[in-house]
Amino acid sequence: MQVELNVKTRKDSGSPDARRNRVEGEMPGIVYGLGMDPVSILVNAHEFQKSLKTEAGSNVIINLNIDESQKVTTLPREIQRHPYKEEILHVDFVQIDLTKKVTADVSVDFLGVPMGVKEEGGVVQTVQAFITISAIATEIPTSLELDISDFAVGDIGTVKDVKLPENVDLANEDDDSLLVTVNIPKAVVEEEEVDELLEGEELLEGEEGAEGEEGAEGEEGASEESTEGEETTE
Repeated sequence: MQVELNVKTRKDSGSPDARRNRVEGEMPGIVYGLGMDPVSILVNAHEFQKSLKTEAGSNVIINLNIDESQKVTTLPREIQRHPYKEEILHVDFVQIDLTKKVTADVSVDFLGVPMGVKEEGGVVQTVQAFITISAIATEIPTSLELDISDFAVGDIGTVKDVKLPENVDLANEDDDSLLVTVNIPKAVVEEEEVDELLEGEELLEGEEGAEGEEGAEGEEGASEESTEGEETTE
């Protein structure tokens, strides 16, 4: 997926200028990569947001038309977002060569309801929902899949378990990061541990009670024998 964006060189960089640009619907950015000198630019915020809503997401190929005089093929990277507003504060555009591989984070969709959830009362815990891959920009997958329907409690899924499309490799061939696991909820585990502890205490109390009764019976027997002995002596 490729989109076109018209941008212009940013000459002012002070806070008043930045605020004025935002009011006008423009946000700051920078273009660099493949040996080019970095260029500060202004980007139409609405158009950029719209470009991220394609299937490719943040891996969309964006052809920047700078000042209507220079075209640069890029991928958006280092997207800085406002902490609580639906607003992008700044974006880095990295120039790419469409014939050479780049690295990209691709989301992983976990398919199916695990057996450990349906039959064992487990829950799915997502540890990492993306994989960093290497591919030419036009062959970056929109997403990857991992079927977890056969997962029992205690099973895990790692990067190595995800089947990659042809011409797509792991950015790090040794990457075996944990993606997902099926566990028993912590509250259930703690409740079981408490029950076991209470059962152990009840058992201990029962044993102590039995020992106490035996001791009392022994003392009573000894007392009776002593009394009988005294009567015999008399």
